[in-house]
Amino acid sequence: MNTLGNLRRDTPPMKAEAEAAARARLLAAMREPQPRPRRTMRLGLRLAAAGTLAVALGVGVVVVRDQPRVVTVSSVEELGERAAQAAYANTGMVPISGKWLYIKEVQAPAAGEAGNGVDLSKRENFEQWTSVDGRQIAWRQPNGELLVQGNSPGIGTAELSEQPVTPEGVLAKVRREVEKFRERRVIGMGSEELSLDEELFSAVSQLMSTQALPPEVRAALFRALPTIPGVSIRRDVTDASGRVGIAFSHTGWARYDLILDPVDFQYLGKYGEITSERRVENGAGNPPTVYRPGTPVVLTSRVETKVVDTPGLK
Repeated sequence: MNTLGNLRRDTPPMKAEAEAAARARLLAAMREPQPRPRRTMRLGLRLAAAGTLAVALGVGVVVVRDQPRVVTVSSVEELGERAAQAAYANTGMVPISGKWLYIKEVQAPAAGEAGNGVDLSKRENFEQWTSVDGRQIAWRQPNGELLVQGNSPGIGTAELSEQPVTPEGVLAKVRREVEKFRERRVIGMGSEELSLDEELFSAVSQLMSTQALPPEVRAALFRALPTIPGVSIRRDVTDASGRVGIAFSHTGWARYDLILDPVDFQYLGKYGEITSERRVENGAGNPPTVYRPGTPVVLTSRVETKVVDTPGLK
């Protein structure tokens, strides 16, 4: 399924969230510019031009059907609310117990043999499978064998869907899992430098990017993100496929962006880079890895998702 999914057409009329989502779609349609003559310049140039306009206006831009749509979001709280309303307008995939979510991504590969950051000039495809219960993740190793192991944060649809579903409630459940993980983790490899807020933001990002969550849960998580200390909004963030989005961002010793489409607020991908120099120890006998400010550490874009019976299926 394409990341830019179809908007929900049979929204129940009696739900306030559905009514708000419909209103948001109507306003977006009213703001859409009139068709212009088709230009022949390359997509990269169109994106560059759109990005220049975004800087001038202070808003986010996305190219859809070869025409830019501009959606203004003034704060991270507004981004959370808009994304939450849009979650009710997109049915997405129905999570079914015992199933797996197949995800295909485009990624920037590791830079060099040491893997110090990623190479932004290159791209590769990556496929993974996540169990609907959120506890397992699988991917193919270089030899083609399927590796299945435990997933983080180790919580899934069943727990997050327990009523009542509220931003405070779902965030508290994720926080408990993060705290459990921090307690049993072996300190080292730079992990002690991550704050609880950094790991909480990372865990919510992981849920959003790797699980088939029902609309109510996605909406609650979107509304919860702005309440995490240090979360801000970043505009004009480009994913690994060149799509320009708007992002929830958190900065610690690294900055990580959860990139959304600025029109329908669906998940696009992630970007992260080092903000302050860090030395990460690699164990006895191995030299440390030095990360310098500005080093990109992750760049992805989600291009296909599908619910399947078992890991390995597409």
